[in-house]
Amino acid sequence: MLFYCQMKWNHEGRISLDELWELEEEETRHAEETLSSGYCVGLWKVAGQKRVIAVVDAESAEELDRSVFRLPMREYLEFEVIWPLRDYLGFAEDVANRYRPTEAETGR
Repeated sequence: MLFYCQMKWNHEGRISLDELWELEEEETRHAEETLSSGYCVGLWKVAGQKRVIAVVDAESAEELDRSVFRLPMREYLEFEVIWPLRDYLGFAEDVANRYRPTEAETGR
């Protein structure tokens, strides 16, 4: 299941800039690993803001929740938005069917 995740850094007054760079370097290595594994479909830094956007392919909301606590910057990231994403073509099928149960769902 795909999830849109929007987070911002919340570090002011909590750690020094040098400590932030050390953690951020660790976070970027972690990001590279998750991008190459396919777990993270895409990852973007919002220009001019302390904000990162990710699209994550997790098996469930529970798995996504667990993965958040494995992030190197978990203590300094504030998750502003997490939205489950639905495939648009599946939505289009439901629209065409007016959201009525399909034969597969009714067993007919």
